[in-house]
Amino acid sequence: MALVLAVVVLTFGMIAWFGSFSIGQLLHDKSSLLRGADAAAYSAALAQARAFNLQAYLNRAQVAHHVAMAHLVTLASAERFRSTQASQALLQNPPAVLIGMLFGQAQATAYLSATTGSASDSLALSRLEHAFSQHDDLVHDVIDQARRKQARELSHVRQQVMEQVLVRNVGQSGSAMRGDNLQALGLTLTIRHDDLPGSMQYFSSQEPAWRGLVSAATGQHGYLNPRNHVRRNTWAISARCPARRHELRRRGATTFDRQGVWRANDTLSFHAIRSNRLMGCYQREYPMGWAVYRSQPRLQTALASSPDFSELSDVPRNFSEQPFWRWVAEQADPRWNIVSGSDNRLGRLWASQTPVVWRSRGTPGYADLSGHHAHPVQVVIDVRQSASRLEPAGTFATGRPTGRFDITTLDSSESIKVASAAETYFVRPHARKDQRTERPSLFHPYWQARLTSLPDNRATSINQAPR
Repeated sequence: MALVLAVVVLTFGMIAWFGSFSIGQLLHDKSSLLRGADAAAYSAALAQARAFNLQAYLNRAQVAHHVAMAHLVTLASAERFRSTQASQALLQNPPAVLIGMLFGQAQATAYLSATTGSASDSLALSRLEHAFSQHDDLVHDVIDQARRKQARELSHVRQQVMEQVLVRNVGQSGSAMRGDNLQALGLTLTIRHDDLPGSMQYFSSQEPAWRGLVSAATGQHGYLNPRNHVRRNTWAISARCPARRHELRRRGATTFDRQGVWRANDTLSFHAIRSNRLMGCYQREYPMGWAVYRSQPRLQTALASSPDFSELSDVPRNFSEQPFWRWVAEQADPRWNIVSGSDNRLGRLWASQTPVVWRSRGTPGYADLSGHHAHPVQVVIDVRQSASRLEPAGTFATGRPTGRFDITTLDSSESIKVASAAETYFVRPHARKDQRTERPSLFHPYWQARLTSLPDNRATSINQAPR
């Protein structure tokens, strides 16, 4: 009787052992699948984070190139300004002695210093234009194309990363599953929820935010700041105009317009106080140096865009045949103000007759988060493993479990299913100096990845495969 009882107990023990082996193997395989799904989801979020950070670096690189281009544009205007000033100094119109007497020796020295170089600016402008073209090509042919290609291929690259990581973590992690691709492992990868589509958007360079960012970046460089200065002589000039003084008026600026085009201008004019019975006191302008730069695809477009284009043929270079004030009066132009003006209008008109024009493709757009983007950018995946592909981890002297205890006898329509979620989120590595919260954007490379919880239970042990 004891022998029979021992045989019964041993039989049930063997059945329990075989069952626990198959269940343990099933749990082991599911655990491996879950680790693989977590690794795949995290890798997907990491691929998104790297893509967003790359876009941020591309945007910042584009701004840096614009700063360099602004310097080149300003240098071009300065070189043309030096050339025209040298011509006027050599012509003594106005004389350097007069400038020194009225405004100080330093002003006369600066006026004459332009003559120390060559009167021609063609060589210097050619070299500057070549450097400008290199920046222009880099912005369009490298940065912009890389931005567009990466945004276009991100979903595909992310899918490849998830599949490769899933295969490596499931097929080579001690699991009973073996294979080097999803099909061999009997795996099905499905994206349940995806915030990536529509999260990024390509914006035009005419957006005010972009122009503001470029202006803020260039504003940190003093050389690009407005160049506006006025000096006046200290004594009265005429009994008719006792309160008026001669002026040495410097005007200049480098700007980034709404079309994403750089412009620069520089003028220096001597405004002498004159008077007559008809006009009373007025300012007679003597341009001493002038330059204007415009970057446009075609020369004709550049000239046509000038507000003074219609007047180019009407602007004389000297007023020996007609008094300056009479010519201005005949123009009937409200922009002229020779009584109490603050501009070097004649100098700007002379500059518009010989502008510095370089070929450029303008400014490409930029990438940023779309207005309706979800933050963080989450991805949720489901991974199924067909039960028919599960195998025991090894062989034992007692043999592999058979019958209903063999996990391969599960119906082929059944599968192990797991789910995992990860997200790409924006966080500064350190707090802002103004203690304000940083708004997520593609202008700071502060994107990171992490696993996150699912809205529902991640998986059940055995699920019916979708039909």
